[in-house]
Amino acid sequence: MAKEDNSQTNTIVGPSTVVQGILDIKGSVLIYGTVLGDVHSNGHVRTAKDSIIKGAVVAQEAVIDGELEGSLTVKGRATLGSSAKMVGDLRAQLLVIEEGAQFSGKCRMEGAKVRPAPESGDGSMTKDGQDREGKAAETSSSA
Repeated sequence: MAKEDNSQTNTIVGPSTVVQGILDIKGSVLIYGTVLGDVHSNGHVRTAKDSIIKGAVVAQEAVIDGELEGSLTVKGRATLGSSAKMVGDLRAQLLVIEEGAQFSGKCRMEGAKVRPAPESGDGSMTKDGQDREGKAAETSSSA
């Protein structure tokens, strides 16, 4: 699990705890145990390596290091740590997937700037960064 700062954690679900139903947290939550239901937080949701969630997670940000079987929706950054096992759909503005994490589902990057593919040609690039028609690839950056 990534480095923890428990000083900002409002709720902790212990390793031997099993919660059935909806967890509605005002603030941040750190989950070591099992949640059979949804987790809603207006702060951060962090899960430990051996934790299990079977339900939807909705939060400002999330770091998942355990098992999540359900959707993950965050307004900011979603991190799947090296021991994460997630099956379900993920929506986030920013996504970090560490080496070793397992993810099976659909991912939608909210707020991501996507440009349409070129209308002419097949849009593929050659090794030198040119498209098949000899034009240099366009790049964009946000300032």
